[in-house]
Amino acid sequence: MSLFKPTYTDKKTGHQKKSSVWWFKFVYAGKPIRESAQTTRKTVAGEAEKRRRLELEKANAGMPSEKREKRIRSVADVVKPYIERYEQDHRGRPKSILFAKGRLAHVMRLLGKTLLSDLTEDVIRGYITTRIGEEMSGRTVNMEVGELSRAIGKPWSILWPKVRKQEERKDVGRALSPEEEALLLESARKRGRWHTAAVIIRALLLTGMRSGELTGAAWGQVAFDQRVLTVGRAKTSSGTGRMIPMNNDLFVLLSAHAAWFTEKFGAARPEHYLFPFGSVPNDPTRPTTTLKTAWDSIRKDSGVSCRLHDLRHTAATKMAEAGVPESTMLALMGHMSRAMLERYSHIRMAAKREAVESLATTKPAAAKSNGVVQESVQVEQSAKVN
Repeated sequence: MSLFKPTYTDKKTGHQKKSSVWWFKFVYAGKPIRESAQTTRKTVAGEAEKRRRLELEKANAGMPSEKREKRIRSVADVVKPYIERYEQDHRGRPKSILFAKGRLAHVMRLLGKTLLSDLTEDVIRGYITTRIGEEMSGRTVNMEVGELSRAIGKPWSILWPKVRKQEERKDVGRALSPEEEALLLESARKRGRWHTAAVIIRALLLTGMRSGELTGAAWGQVAFDQRVLTVGRAKTSSGTGRMIPMNNDLFVLLSAHAAWFTEKFGAARPEHYLFPFGSVPNDPTRPTTTLKTAWDSIRKDSGVSCRLHDLRHTAATKMAEAGVPESTMLALMGHMSRAMLERYSHIRMAAKREAVESLATTKPAAAKSNGVVQESVQVEQSAKVN
């Protein structure tokens, strides 16, 4: 072991000075190795030399070794290249890229300068506590920490084995009642600037498509002569390319929208998007990217509290209540399994009540004109027998 502090000439005074940083030098496989230990502590410098020797021995034996520059990295150092790789690997899927960036935005805000070596379980718990304090859901926090673990390149269970994932809500969505649906559609029609959002909302209720599938659709996917709407790139492989027949309501809706499009942009080309880019639509070669402002305004005006994705739940529920076969629903909705389908279909209370009434041997209670419930004759007779 040969540790030393090199001397250098001070440019200002011209005097020789000794460095405060330790260096090491040795010969390995006939080659001189002379490098800075990057520390002012001699004991640490000795350990640095030992590690460097080990690296060279591993490399000489064909074994992988971690580069020294990777030992001191911050969260930002791993997140930035991860996002760049993610964008390359998910070209053509802007929604996926947007989600990944969104999940890591708060990670960068709160942990960007933290060294990976300092990213302990306590630090991760602190991050979770902060995000929960910002009123984020357990699912959102889990996705953010999960995305961070993927950026680092190791599973959550290995990086922070004692940090439990947050509980996630089981009520993944809900189906709108007919009254809520009517209120939502009525509000959407009130403002001319909500035209695009109004068409999208109505179309989602008529098809059960994901919002990204519809907003990313081009006119080449719409066959008016065959009355078929073909889904482009979807979230799942089973959903991509599926064909959705247009019922009369959807046909009329899209025909009217096509007339609006032609009047505003001229004849639609196959590559033009149904819903052009811009808060005020102005570029048919790019799809609209968000409905947040219009959607929030429509919900507020209607007084209906729901998510845009609940329109998909509503469509699935209406089909389930109408007795549509499971296989047909799977083909229309683009799910991969029955379990996933059950996540989206919610049999509403009115349908459940009607179903159990069909099992009853007595008629349901009827109300008199004065509002007092009158039991059926069969119930009275049954009571007498008992």
